[in-house]
Amino acid sequence: MAIQVPNQPAPPLFPDLPADGQKKARRYGRIRHPIWSEHKAKFIQQYLRFFVQVTKHGAYIDGFAGPQNAGQSDAWSAALVLQSEPKWLRHFFLCEKSKSGLSALRKLKQMQPEPRSSTGRKLYRNIEIWPGDFNESVVKILKGGKITQKEATFCLLDQRMFECHWETVKKLAAYKEPPNNKIELLYFLGVGWLHRSLSGIRNTEKMEKWWGSKGWEKLRTMKHVDIAELVRERFQKELGYQFAAAYPIYDRESGNRVMYYMVHASDHDEAPMLMVRAHHKAVRSLPKEIQEMIQFPR
Repeated sequence: MAIQVPNQPAPPLFPDLPADGQKKARRYGRIRHPIWSEHKAKFIQQYLRFFVQVTKHGAYIDGFAGPQNAGQSDAWSAALVLQSEPKWLRHFFLCEKSKSGLSALRKLKQMQPEPRSSTGRKLYRNIEIWPGDFNESVVKILKGGKITQKEATFCLLDQRMFECHWETVKKLAAYKEPPNNKIELLYFLGVGWLHRSLSGIRNTEKMEKWWGSKGWEKLRTMKHVDIAELVRERFQKELGYQFAAAYPIYDRESGNRVMYYMVHASDHDEAPMLMVRAHHKAVRSLPKEIQEMIQFPR
């Protein structure tokens, strides 16, 4: 039986921006289909493929780039992004603090073939491995001058629980100066483990760095969807992004429970529709029996 999508979804995916003189945010139907956890990396890869077809160039920052599941290269975002076509992303900053993750990244870099266009022309590409805490490395990356103000830039923040400081997100959001688009962000919020992790917290300083201020305790009594909406709203109101949306990521082995939300923030006019297209592409890669349960929004 097909899942019915309401004609007037509420709340809207991209609420209007209140400030006068700003562009009116586009509205798109809320995404209601599951992306299984093993499709997460392919979802990112698909979006970046669309992203570079519009920009024709770009830089990619991965704050937590090591493989999260050893032996599952088809679920490793860094590996899939590097092999994605067309190979127009020029600068890669792959950050990791674990020894095993760094070892995997160095092997991945060595395995990369010389990038060439569809016509055989050699393409420029630079891959940098950054060891250490990303919250510290990000300052050096941004101050290094290799990411220009005009270069389209994408940053993946697929953090383990509470690893990415809010100050780090703020630095990324503030790097580009108007009228240039901000660094585009994909921020993963692990709601599937959030309440259990919060219940055992003893280090309040760590939590304040993650949340960006005091008041994180209120999350203990909030529903997952409300936490995701609060974080999404912060990307617009606090960080000033034109568009922000939270996409639920499900785990079919846990009764199709929402395990985390992917918060996508961008200033690019085409970004919301590109993300919707990437989502549809990822859903269409699911088994046929799962696709039959899905009704795409129009």
